[in-house]
Amino acid sequence: MSRLIYANLVRMIKSRIFWVSEIFLAGYSVLVYGMAAVNIRNDGMNNFTGTVYFFNEMLFIHVIMAVFIPFFIGVEYSDGTIRNKIAVGHKRADIYLANVIVCYAAGLLQFVTYSVVSLLSALFFVGPSALASMEGIPRRIVYSLVIILVYAAVYSLIAMLDSNKTRAVVVELLTALVFVILITQIYKDLQEPELTSRVVLSESGEMEIEENVPNSKYLYGTKRTVYEWLDACLPEDQSMYVIDPDAEFPLRPPLCMLGESVVMIAAGVYLFQRKDIK
Repeated sequence: MSRLIYANLVRMIKSRIFWVSEIFLAGYSVLVYGMAAVNIRNDGMNNFTGTVYFFNEMLFIHVIMAVFIPFFIGVEYSDGTIRNKIAVGHKRADIYLANVIVCYAAGLLQFVTYSVVSLLSALFFVGPSALASMEGIPRRIVYSLVIILVYAAVYSLIAMLDSNKTRAVVVELLTALVFVILITQIYKDLQEPELTSRVVLSESGEMEIEENVPNSKYLYGTKRTVYEWLDACLPEDQSMYVIDPDAEFPLRPPLCMLGESVVMIAAGVYLFQRKDIK
């Protein structure tokens, strides 16, 4: 399988889409910290949250991977490369795993590119204080690496089972959209506090603030448990915690995401072995 991985890595390095994504991420990271410098000049460092800027890529890397992976794998179908690999004796499981590994490597390189340029941009536009404001960097990096693995597993599964490159791109972009829709609902609902405050009209006719009022939007019981498990398994939800300066990082989410990645990769290998390669 090492030869397959090496060949895929060489093809990845030569991929125009890969380099377009690299240039985009580098330019975006510079833009993000340029905007941060403007915000600091206007508001000072009081509202500056370093993790939001430094890990901002995690909010949209799934879209970049949803475009790169089907094009990268689709070329093997359109050029007949996969059929040739099978013809010369390579196992289908090795072909599948080699593609997953290289797609994950591409995601890691994209993450590293954004991080390195962000580091330089932070020092140039904001100064060392931009880095001093960030907490829990190792844990956020670990979460990010696991999140990227989930995306690589999901999108490689779709691309490897659909030999139509254009259709695979559409399906993966729709999948990325689903991730965004789910985060707007699940993450938002879980952030609702159990107690809240409200403005009420007193007997004297004056407006008063009533504290510690039960929040009707707060999730209780089984529904909250289900939402918490979905939150732990959805990579886009976990991306929100990566950029949140006050987030906690329990062990359950990365274990859930690792588990689902293994399941999807195993399912992909099984299904690819039974796929009719035309």
